[in-house]
Amino acid sequence: MDEFTIKNQLEHWLINFVEQPNSLLNNWSPCPYARQARISNKILTVFDSPLEITKYTEHLKKYDVVILCFDHVQFSANQIELFTKHVNSILMWQDYVVLEDHPDSEELVNQVKMNFGKCGLLIMQRLSKLNTAANQLREKGYYTAWSKENLDEVVNWRYDLC
Repeated sequence: MDEFTIKNQLEHWLINFVEQPNSLLNNWSPCPYARQARISNKILTVFDSPLEITKYTEHLKKYDVVILCFDHVQFSANQIELFTKHVNSILMWQDYVVLEDHPDSEELVNQVKMNFGKCGLLIMQRLSKLNTAANQLREKGYYTAWSKENLDEVVNWRYDLC
């Protein structure tokens, strides 16, 4: 996995997809907060084994988001999903949450493919900040294009331990 290429592809994906309004999402971008985090240099991108994600919690004092990129060929989508659930069962009590993105586990929201697709990603944030942002977006109608299943898989599960 070429880190330079992946970092450039990730930035391109953020700018040209994640930050862009999408008609299938009621003209919302996939992540309305991504642009501000990116231009404020509040996203830390690292390359490591997903098994090392917990060593990056301290970086969330300076950054809003830590994106850990990993070679998805080394770990199946199911392994990453199970690992992320386990890590979250520990980290969520400490106000951290990890979201996973594996190229072999397609995430569709109202027919929009949300995955990065070039490598695996573990995206770590402060749970309280993420839930506050989700609540604000919910009030503004961001989730109206989302199915109950999408909401449960991506958003609602995070409130179980809060």
